[in-house]
Amino acid sequence: MTEISAAMIIECLQKVLNRTIAEDADIFDAGVDSLTVLRCRALLKQQTGIKVPGHVFFGGRTPAGIAELIGADHAGR
Repeated sequence: MTEISAAMIIECLQKVLNRTIAEDADIFDAGVDSLTVLRCRALLKQQTGIKVPGHVFFGGRTPAGIAELIGADHAGR
């Protein structure tokens, strides 16, 4: 299974938002909303085959935190 890294999250967010996002930036302060989350989830699914749950964006809040939560969700699977 492909791991989703913070760099992949950043790339996805930057593509959808058309602006730079730092690895430790709060994505919601950077302009992410629920529609952005849906678009990124779809893009990540298309790129990796992994269905990313929406809660990781809201719980992780930063690209690094989101990647960490995705890893935790997939641990042991």
